Amino acid sequence: MHTRLVLRLLFIVALGWGFTRLVQFTPPAWHALVAAMPPVLISLLLAFIFGRSLYQEEALITRIARCEQPHGLSDELLQYTRQLTAIWSLYLLGCALLCAVLAPQLNAGLLAALPPLLAAVLICAEYLFRRWRFRQYKHRNPLALMLFLVQHGFPAR
Repeated sequence: MHTRLVLRLLFIVALGWGFTRLVQFTPPAWHALVAAMPPVLISLLLAFIFGRSLYQEEALITRIARCEQPHGLSDELLQYTRQLTAIWSLYLLGCALLCAVLAPQLNAGLLAALPPLLAAVLICAEYLFRRWRFRQYKHRNPLALMLFLVQHGFPAR
């Protein structure tokens, strides 16, 4: 598992290096447009991944929820996780649009920070709602869940 993780990290670093080379070779007038590409493209890619999972047997967030509730999910939780996957798809599409619209007004650093900051707000709000709505279940906090998924691997389909 560690080899795969190292290879993925190296791939990400190579993409970043390649992108910086791309920026160097573009005309200065295009720098704002090129700087807007990563947040927009990453948001669109993630929106596609989340949205595509809605047409599969199990939605992406349903797979994550199964890690937290290994004894099975009630019909109510299954419906909730599908709806939450749809919400994330719409959020990510909105982030891509927002980044594209704000690209001329914000510098690259602020633009790149916008989607993760908004995602943190959505994650915390959803966690608080889930703890209130589904009191009868035990819930890991978002950080503990992310650490669990990193340690044990993302659930297979």
